[in-house]
Amino acid sequence: MIMEKFDLDRNTELLFEFKKANAKSDITVNISLFNYEEYIEECLESVKSQILNDINLIVVDDYSIDNSVSVTRKWLEKNKERFNECLFIQHKQNFGLPYTRNTALSYTKSDYVFILDADNLLYPRCLSRLLSALRNCDASFSYCLLEEFGSENGIRNKKPWNPDKLATGNPIDAMVLHRKDILNKVGGYSIMPVMGWEDYDLWFKIARIKGWGIQVPEILARYRIHKKSMLNKITNPNVEKLWDYLKSTYPEFFR
Repeated sequence: MIMEKFDLDRNTELLFEFKKANAKSDITVNISLFNYEEYIEECLESVKSQILNDINLIVVDDYSIDNSVSVTRKWLEKNKERFNECLFIQHKQNFGLPYTRNTALSYTKSDYVFILDADNLLYPRCLSRLLSALRNCDASFSYCLLEEFGSENGIRNKKPWNPDKLATGNPIDAMVLHRKDILNKVGGYSIMPVMGWEDYDLWFKIARIKGWGIQVPEILARYRIHKKSMLNKITNPNVEKLWDYLKSTYPEFFR
């Protein structure tokens, strides 16, 4: 059960809701948002541009103090008809990334869920290709090549899934399409000593239950690199703490 100790009623507020009658989506895109007023609209536009028709959208704001909330609400009011269902939820205080992702998961009704941070972007075929991959195998999640842009350029997610190599470093970014029942089975995202490696931790949890990921070898999404990112501000200065946590929590992978 995801976030069973987190009181959603007490800690969240519903800011916007839209639902089409008798419409069902296989996929929900879950966007985590915190102080990204300059990026969120472009992110939302990339979700809107998907060639896949039936999509739900959930945005969870982790108590932003910039104009993220007003920008997002205005966009949703204008573009709500694109989605079968959309929700905009805000934490009543700042809890951090794993709580934000888990809040979105708690409200997700579809069988598949795509994890997206508000500073990243999707190419139009992304959800369609990843969904097709999962429908043709029993993988726990599907992922694509990512185009790095911003302050650096490159390609991410180049390695195929291999649980025996997890101890050497994180091979896959959080931007993947999951089977919701697998995320429920592993309890969603862990609350770690330092934020930033929640996706890496999740791969250990999925590997522990013999789950696996399938790579779609196409560039279908864009990963923004910038100085404001949580990776640069919080995660990188605390790498030793994170390694200690992973080694103590998943010792069987570090033998």
